[in-house]
Amino acid sequence: MKRAVVYFSLSGNTKDVAERIAGQLEADLIEIQMLRPLPKSMFAQMMIGGMQSSFGLKPRITGVPDNIKEYDEIILGTPVWASQIASPTNTFISNYEIAERVTAVFTLSGGGDNDKCLPKLHKKLPNLKKVIALADRQNPISTSNDKKIQAFISELG
Repeated sequence: MKRAVVYFSLSGNTKDVAERIAGQLEADLIEIQMLRPLPKSMFAQMMIGGMQSSFGLKPRITGVPDNIKEYDEIILGTPVWASQIASPTNTFISNYEIAERVTAVFTLSGGGDNDKCLPKLHKKLPNLKKVIALADRQNPISTSNDKKIQAFISELG
């Protein structure tokens, strides 16, 4: 079975988790990037990114290989913006016809709004079986992330 961990990361949180999961599962690692990156200002990132996600906008992305449909299983990683998946992740799901191949998702949130995002993911991804909601590393509750990540990896084994 050909497996990939596909992720978008703005601040590096999601990237760190994606690398760990891909490494332990010996899966290919694919990073989604915005064709036109968000501004450097954190305030501007929150405003623009949150608006894009809230309104379901799909910014242009890069980094997705031409052979993405050859993967049998995709593990998807995304930050949560305004209780939604990050807009570049939304673009990936919508534009690449891979929704049926995504069987697991990990989300990272700085504000604790993972719970609002997860039901929406289940609607978009019909074969979603495993989900893990993590806290941004700057959040005090992120101390439980390591244990959750390891359990997630074991379940995906």
